[in-house]
Amino acid sequence: MGYVPGYENDVFISYAHADNDPIVSGKPGWVDYFEDLLRKRVKVRLRGEIQFFRDQQLRLYGKFSDQLADKLAGSAVLICIPSPNYVESDWCLWELEQFCRRTGSDRVIKVVKTHFDEQGLKPDAKSLLKQVEHVLDSRFYARNESTGFIEDLLPEINPEHMLVFLQKIEVVAQNLVELFKKLSKSTPSSATSTTASHIEQAAEASAPSSIVVYLAEPAKGLETEYNSIKSELLQFNYRVLPDQPLPLDAKELTNTVRRHLQEAKLFVHLIGAKYGVRPDGDDRSVPHIQYDLAAELDAQRQIVWLPTDLKPENKNQEEFVAHIKNHSPNYWQTKLEDLKTAIQKKLQPPGANGWEENGEGDPVNVCLFCHEQDMNSVKPLYSHLTINETFNVKLPLKDAQSLQNHKQLLQSSDAVLLYYGVADEDWFVNIWRQIQRHISAGRTKPILAKAIYTGYPPTTEKDLLDSDDPVIIRNYGQFTPNALAPFIEKIRTAKGDAR
Repeated sequence: MGYVPGYENDVFISYAHADNDPIVSGKPGWVDYFEDLLRKRVKVRLRGEIQFFRDQQLRLYGKFSDQLADKLAGSAVLICIPSPNYVESDWCLWELEQFCRRTGSDRVIKVVKTHFDEQGLKPDAKSLLKQVEHVLDSRFYARNESTGFIEDLLPEINPEHMLVFLQKIEVVAQNLVELFKKLSKSTPSSATSTTASHIEQAAEASAPSSIVVYLAEPAKGLETEYNSIKSELLQFNYRVLPDQPLPLDAKELTNTVRRHLQEAKLFVHLIGAKYGVRPDGDDRSVPHIQYDLAAELDAQRQIVWLPTDLKPENKNQEEFVAHIKNHSPNYWQTKLEDLKTAIQKKLQPPGANGWEENGEGDPVNVCLFCHEQDMNSVKPLYSHLTINETFNVKLPLKDAQSLQNHKQLLQSSDAVLLYYGVADEDWFVNIWRQIQRHISAGRTKPILAKAIYTGYPPTTEKDLLDSDDPVIIRNYGQFTPNALAPFIEKIRTAKGDAR
């Protein structure tokens, strides 16, 4: 059985077998490589094994297999991998058509491996793809700005493609996880599951999922800055659009951007030295079109960032930058950290520090950070700190309604505890950097204690952590109060409060 209750398989991958033929002898096929990385990235976010199914043998003698139809019916989500081979294959189109007929298109994810001419499709293929035009459409190719040609991402033979490939895998993985969660809640058998604890339900109820930020797709050269902004927004449960690569056709691009902008509270644009790719049917670049559409809708909701050392590479970009400086009410030519602060202020005006006053002496305010998948694991820590130690404990990734609230909680806290459990090393490093950045700025009192609690599962990276400040607490087994003793003792000593 799969992760999602009631289904034999969590994911059915529909693909053209020719697209998995290795390009270089001894290297994996593209679909093999894609599935392996996706499986690993989903596993980081969900406990338990995810069941993938790919047809290796069921397409026999030119007839559609009843056994294959059963596999489709027993799958929670379908990932189709359109390509020139796929859209010409009766088998592939049959799989997509069968799944949509049974479930609709809401549980379909498109992973477009290779660009194909949609206008030249056969009528049945065009009609079928029309049914899934609004689902997640992650495109694993890009237009080369120098040549104008479209290039496939082939990390299995070209390591330079790996970073962009992984970024696109992350989008697919996150959407899969969200689909699994929704399906698990809507399935009767999920009522017997103990994984959806009260804490997790409270976290989902309080998360600011209705707040959307439009983070415009930038030109080449700003990948690091773009990923830094996006990562921080996602870390605190803001929804970031576009959540998939923008179309290369000007009309489709305009419609997609307008639809996303209507949902967003804030529009953020990163403008660099390059002008960017021009879509088919428009002389403006993709960043320029996004800027114009956002300004047309509401320039007051628009923040435009320019690097301090910006030197436009061509006349088009010079004119675009000059237009921004002359017409944009909110453009920032400053450090990236200043842009992050501006985004926080726009999303949520400063308010109270977030801590409740209980009127009993001088309470200790503790910020407890953990990944959403570790909510069950931190329950005994939370209970011990609040009930036995009578500390005020907040979970900023759940309780903070904005980045600004999160920052205020940290700045007014007495101690910080980071639980490092099922999350990967990238999550840990990113959240610790944010804690370090915010914890000292604007403080009116010293921090009493910082600690990193490494819980199950054990990893080499966790074992390598060694520090007195923050205190490193290792406990891969069942929680006992003694595990938190070094952290609590440090707080008591700093307060001069011995028990």
